[in-house]
Amino acid sequence: MKAIRLNEWGKALELEDVPQPEPNDNEVLVRVHAASINPFDSALQAGYLQAMAKTPLTMGTDFAGEVVAAGSSITHLKPGDAVYGLSPLGAGAFAEYTTAKANELTHKPRSLDYISAASVPLPSMAAWKSLFELLQLKRGERLLIHGAGGNVGSLAVQLAKAEGAFVYGVDIPEKAEHLRKLGVDGFISSQEKFEDIVKDVDAVFDLVGGELTDRSYTVLRSGGRYVTSLLMDTPQDEPQRRGIRSMGLAAWPNADILTKMAERIDSGKVKVFVNRTFPLEEANAAMAYRLTTKAIGKVVLTVL
Repeated sequence: MKAIRLNEWGKALELEDVPQPEPNDNEVLVRVHAASINPFDSALQAGYLQAMAKTPLTMGTDFAGEVVAAGSSITHLKPGDAVYGLSPLGAGAFAEYTTAKANELTHKPRSLDYISAASVPLPSMAAWKSLFELLQLKRGERLLIHGAGGNVGSLAVQLAKAEGAFVYGVDIPEKAEHLRKLGVDGFISSQEKFEDIVKDVDAVFDLVGGELTDRSYTVLRSGGRYVTSLLMDTPQDEPQRRGIRSMGLAAWPNADILTKMAERIDSGKVKVFVNRTFPLEEANAAMAYRLTTKAIGKVVLTVL
């Protein structure tokens, strides 16, 4: 089968012929129709995640496709099912076929084609886990999202609004219209000082990081919560002094969350956005494009 491989950290990706994987008893073999690119993939290629993987490896995490075969312990999927999910690190979704465990994939949203479905898995893990497991967002609470117009942020805005939260979205001016259409109650340009506009919010979801971390602490009420997707461990001295909780995110695959996301997408509560597609063999061009585009939505590789 054809697969996009990384043979050396920091180098260009290569299209190669590799053996088709065979599923274990607890795995599903999927014929990949589309696979989307995440910031994680760029970090992996650049060599920032060498402690987590070894080269050579097949690139890609998020995919949508069709079940070809299911291991004997798989009960919720069968050959022919349309699915979406996350491929384990190194197994790779940038390929004609991939394997995934039972907790890493499920039926794709019925209302989405394979290209749109492939854009959902990892961003939905980050948004769902941050909002509902870490921040424990409740109806009526006020939430501030940095980077609200990105792929994770756009999902988070919609999920939070569906939950009944009041949402402030911070991003570049070019994304103001997009965020207003998603329902943000207040758009704040990243060129403004958000501290001058909001005070005493219940929660902050930070998808930008850097100096925004300490600044975000200043707008949280006592008892407020802060989560960032940029760190697994966050500083604790200043949050404890202010009486707030500060947390980092680790977004592991979860088929239950993917099922809940599919339900919300199919019910019209959550919309999905695709920026541009590239054929599998143009993976290098797609990776480079993702790093420079400011347009809304995911960059997706079309496979079979």
